[in-house]
Amino acid sequence: MNGKKLVTAALLIFVAGSLGYMITRENKSESQAAPLSDALQVEPNQQLIVYYFHGDVRCPTCHKLEGYAKEAIETYFAQDLADGKIQWKPTNVDTAGNEHFIKDYELVTKSVILSRKVNGQQVSWKNLDRIWDLVSEKDKYLAYIRDSVAEFAAEVKK
Repeated sequence: MNGKKLVTAALLIFVAGSLGYMITRENKSESQAAPLSDALQVEPNQQLIVYYFHGDVRCPTCHKLEGYAKEAIETYFAQDLADGKIQWKPTNVDTAGNEHFIKDYELVTKSVILSRKVNGQQVSWKNLDRIWDLVSEKDKYLAYIRDSVAEFAAEVKK
């Protein structure tokens, strides 16, 4: 009976330690999530659109891709969203009328696309092609979206 108690105690300590580690890690990543709204200097006649393109069929990973991208935009660029400097547009390319996006952005799978418009006309775009590589590492994924949007917005000023 002594062996069972020892194993039970060891497992409980392991679980408690694991939970403590996860909570500490989560709090650490949240505290590092400072908004970057001051970094965006988009001119009044310019707009940055962040698209997440998907189809009718969506797996759990596809939902994660969208959820993480949305979280990054809402976390780091909340004021820019509110001010209309940035628009978040999840778009189903299987919906009638949206098929042109496949050709427009050379889509082959679910994608996050940054589009810059000046006076309503698109002047440049970028496919954030690393999202599939980073989806299993949320912190890196969020940082990738954050940094890519900030860099793309900085190009707007050039």
